[in-house]
Amino acid sequence: MDDDDLALAIDVGGTTIKAELVDRAGTAVAAEQRPTPHGESARDAIVEVGGVLLAQQPDTPVVGAGVVVPGLVDRAAGVATYSANLGWRDLELVRALGAAWRLPVRIAHDVASGGVAEHRLGAGVGTQDLVFVAIGTGIAASIVSGGHLVTGHRGESAEIGHLAVRTGVACACGRDGCLEAIASAAAIARRYGALTGSQVTGADEVVARLDSDAVAREVWQEAVEALADALAVVSLLVGPALVVIGGGLSRAGAALVDPLRVALRERTHVVHPADVAASALGDRGGVVGAAFLARDGWAPES
Repeated sequence: MDDDDLALAIDVGGTTIKAELVDRAGTAVAAEQRPTPHGESARDAIVEVGGVLLAQQPDTPVVGAGVVVPGLVDRAAGVATYSANLGWRDLELVRALGAAWRLPVRIAHDVASGGVAEHRLGAGVGTQDLVFVAIGTGIAASIVSGGHLVTGHRGESAEIGHLAVRTGVACACGRDGCLEAIASAAAIARRYGALTGSQVTGADEVVARLDSDAVAREVWQEAVEALADALAVVSLLVGPALVVIGGGLSRAGAALVDPLRVALRERTHVVHPADVAASALGDRGGVVGAAFLARDGWAPES
């Protein structure tokens, strides 16, 4: 491989497809975005945005493409198995995208991609054991242990959003008391609206009211405590040195990180408590991880 070669990296989000041509240092040399269509039309949009980028750099070698998606992913088969939010099931990607772009293509889960990116280039540089928690409409996590990405037998990430941490709070999955029904950005906004009768557009509005609004502080504290309860379980299982918070809620910064760090320490008496940090890569984490996926398939670092 040439030192100046590029990787095509695409992060398929619930509303936006973010695509970049990324060099070996993780820098974007070109970028494009498209709205994310539902169903099989999403594949056509992915093909299009990748093709636009490749046409912008016709003389620079592109080693391959990494495409990360939400939901369930069968990496070996090259199929996005299921996404409730995007309305697809068994969406074949690798073969179709490879034929369109004439490149080797790898696919993976978007939260796993964020975890790899933070480990290699973001807040987790120098740490071999971390948990990356993406908090937005839902909550999911990826685990890096001993420098290796840990996945389930079919490549699953850690669905910690469905750890039961409370009772009496219905979750969309059909169970009671799941973490994401209390501590996701969507749940925080919903809870604040239910208590005040004043609807907000997102959790960022709740954060903006923490200094002046007792109800905002109550809702926020409920979310922090629930997150700490779930992360205490994860800490007992895998003992991470660091928890990195990503997704939209990470923009709260110290308002989330500081109380969560304290609450987690209060709950981890048996294992050493993890530090807590906000994502260093922000919204680029998915595409940065996708670029690494294109280059090495997230093979363990030597």
